[in-house]
Amino acid sequence: MPATISVLHVDDEPDVLDLSTKLFERRDSRVSVVTAGSGSEGMDVLAAHDVDCVVSDSVRMPDGQSFVEAASHVTDAPIVLFTAKEWQEVAPDAVAADVAEYVRKADVSDYKAVLKHVLRLTDKPDALTSSNRRLIGRHDFSSPTELGVSIVHAVEAAVDEDLDAFDPLYDVVDPDALEAVFGPVSGTSHANQIEVRFTYHGLDLAVTGDGSIALVSAAN
Repeated sequence: MPATISVLHVDDEPDVLDLSTKLFERRDSRVSVVTAGSGSEGMDVLAAHDVDCVVSDSVRMPDGQSFVEAASHVTDAPIVLFTAKEWQEVAPDAVAADVAEYVRKADVSDYKAVLKHVLRLTDKPDALTSSNRRLIGRHDFSSPTELGVSIVHAVEAAVDEDLDAFDPLYDVVDPDALEAVFGPVSGTSHANQIEVRFTYHGLDLAVTGDGSIALVSAAN
């Protein structure tokens, strides 16, 4: 019998939790979903159970701390931030929590994207846990902002250094070429399957077709 994949989903909307439970467990019989309607309930679950992955909306703890950051201190399970808020609104919480992925919540297809991330992150032979993958930025391919600008700004925020200390991104990778690679798949269901890795400013980076900009370990 395949090993069970235990997923904690935290959201303050019961309908969201009900839909994710039904969809996740119906699409993959290995998945077992535990739900929590608040950050406090989520922390109680983590205190009582080991989970393989955490999926959470941008909920906050009673003291104002984000749940994802609080959870990152008590579990090594990868965290997927699943929220209707735009990246700019949740970026500080996501970076502080070392979230592995961010998915914008809009329609049912986004639940399927979350499940794909969960299955990839919990794939035991090639697990991408929070210890070797850290989301530091997002690029919106539909915006006028260039991909290279998004990458440099993400690194700037991650290392807390001024841009003046950075070498040109063009020294290590051609941002225009990256745009050409990702352009045809951005916004499609295959976007997160296309990934390019390179080293910049001493950091191992991975950029994917869904706009994720992440730090990864050299061993990955």
